[in-house]
Amino acid sequence: MKRTLLFNFLFISIFNIGQAQEKYADIQSKVKTVVNSYSSADPNYKFLSTMLTGFEKSKKLSLSNFSKDNVGIAIVLSDPEAKLVVFPAKYRFDNDKINVSAIRSRSTGGLTEDMKEYVQKYLYKMEEVGRTKFFSVLLRNRPEVQGTFTQNPAEFIVNEPNSISFVRGDENWMYVISIDNQYKSQEKPRVIIYAFKISISGEDIFNTGNSVKEMEQRRITRVGEEKTDREKFPLFHDFRTDDIRQLLKELVQNESFKSNQELHKNIEKLDTKITRFNLKDYVPQFNYFLTLDFSTFKKKDQFEINELLNIQHLSAHALADYYLSQGNYGQAIDFYKKAAFDFRYEVSSGTTYIKDMERIIYDLSKTCYKAGRKDEAYGYLLGLIIDSQSNQELATKELKSYLSDEKENKKKFKSDLDRAMKTIKAGKNGYSRTFTFRNKEVFFYPMMAGSQAEYQQQMKNTEIYNYLTQ
Repeated sequence: MKRTLLFNFLFISIFNIGQAQEKYADIQSKVKTVVNSYSSADPNYKFLSTMLTGFEKSKKLSLSNFSKDNVGIAIVLSDPEAKLVVFPAKYRFDNDKINVSAIRSRSTGGLTEDMKEYVQKYLYKMEEVGRTKFFSVLLRNRPEVQGTFTQNPAEFIVNEPNSISFVRGDENWMYVISIDNQYKSQEKPRVIIYAFKISISGEDIFNTGNSVKEMEQRRITRVGEEKTDREKFPLFHDFRTDDIRQLLKELVQNESFKSNQELHKNIEKLDTKITRFNLKDYVPQFNYFLTLDFSTFKKKDQFEINELLNIQHLSAHALADYYLSQGNYGQAIDFYKKAAFDFRYEVSSGTTYIKDMERIIYDLSKTCYKAGRKDEAYGYLLGLIIDSQSNQELATKELKSYLSDEKENKKKFKSDLDRAMKTIKAGKNGYSRTFTFRNKEVFFYPMMAGSQAEYQQQMKNTEIYNYLTQ
């Protein structure tokens, strides 16, 4: 099948060479006129110049790179009186059709905060682009493809309903210059210049001193700083928590909440992006959102409705993380449990749901230990060790560390563990399981439902059980 598709692609490309009527040389003077109408003092003019130079110095892009989806940036040249703005961009190739788009906010026509972050990383710290929230949005974005393509010896030409685009590049970058398809009758037609990074290695055209070695060093430094930040300002749903603001906008469209003035007042106070660093500013709002009555939503199966329930889960989980950072361990424990059971995470993926639950359980163990409730801390780690999607090794390492620090007698601990395994039973929601370790009831969330005997055997097969018997 792949050979057939590739053959068709090559056939169409070769066939269209004979049809190609236009080339970049035909529009070059108009492009230069439009570019020169902007002030070189504009802060973004240097990027515009770099992209134009990159295109004009490049040769024809390889067929393999031309036929791949990509994300990049674009500068729209339509009003010389306005400041130059760098927008996110998407290049999509599907079934021999193409779409090249500069992406802007539907509501304002400008840039959202997430878009600004993406653009800044693209221009100054390329290696961090993939970690931005909008990068994921771009990857999921699938604009309609209507453009057909031809080619000449110097470039590919893409004809879309309102524009014609010329595509060039090399092994590291793809450049596109688009112009209104009525450009022949226009003195200063709209022009859009795009740049798409094909490979993370190679030259960074916007930051020429940015070598791969320097990017790696920055990455190492960043990882260290982020680890410190995560420990000091925990927030498991680091990107999703800010989704609360959008979900609330959707919520107040519902008849049950339209006239709730107190809700509107609390929404107005969420005036900046929610991050791990400003949770303290929104504690009253998070607490208020937990008082809302969502019972009518819980009776419905539509994902769009259930997604609104995450206003409460994300609020509860954020409060738990915040109280942990403040050393208010009792409150943190209460809110972790609320996030797990009272305001559960509403997602279509069971894997994602269990990941959330296991993180709550792990953070409960950490919080209990810091609160001096070591037996509960042991219990939660043991739950992860019994049955975990991906945290068994981490829990084992952590438990060994605790046992060593607390100078626990391994023989006695094993005896207490064996006794605890005989108390395993179904939890209150039917999916979780509970057991009592040293008179402290804890819960765990198994991947697969099993009997008490099966969980006992799973524990006996673990590294920690072997460690206790040595």
